[in-house]
Amino acid sequence: MKTFLIVVLVVVVVGFLLFMIFMKKRKADKRNELPVFFAKKPLTEIEQTMYHRLVEALPEYLVMAQVQVSQIVGIKKGPLWQTWFNKISRKSVDYVICLKDFTIIAVIELDDATHEREDRQKTDGDKDTALMGAGLKIIRWKAKSLPDIQTVRAAVHK
Repeated sequence: MKTFLIVVLVVVVVGFLLFMIFMKKRKADKRNELPVFFAKKPLTEIEQTMYHRLVEALPEYLVMAQVQVSQIVGIKKGPLWQTWFNKISRKSVDYVICLKDFTIIAVIELDDATHEREDRQKTDGDKDTALMGAGLKIIRWKAKSLPDIQTVRAAVHK
């Protein structure tokens, strides 16, 4: 009986060790796995509509979409540099209107219903502070009522 218990204990311990080795290998294999990637359009339907309207209304300018704020706003090194870099580093603006030499004329934001949320208003406020601090003109329109071509031209040329 004593021998049987020892054999069972050895089998259980060996089984446990093999199981742990298997799980460790499986975990390592999963780290090397890639998620399923897929292509998607960079602009929503409403953003595409607005993009084409901007291009038509402003043929003398370059229209860029979904531009990172950190690509158009610099921050001088100082005590608040990291704080403000963190606030803008992962944010984008919907459109940037530029001269042919890429001088920025205006930044355009489309605000949908999500912009009414408190957290989104704070994000928009931080973005606006950085853009205005850099001397950039910001134009905001509601996504549910896109401006016509004449309104676009008038707003950008103000």
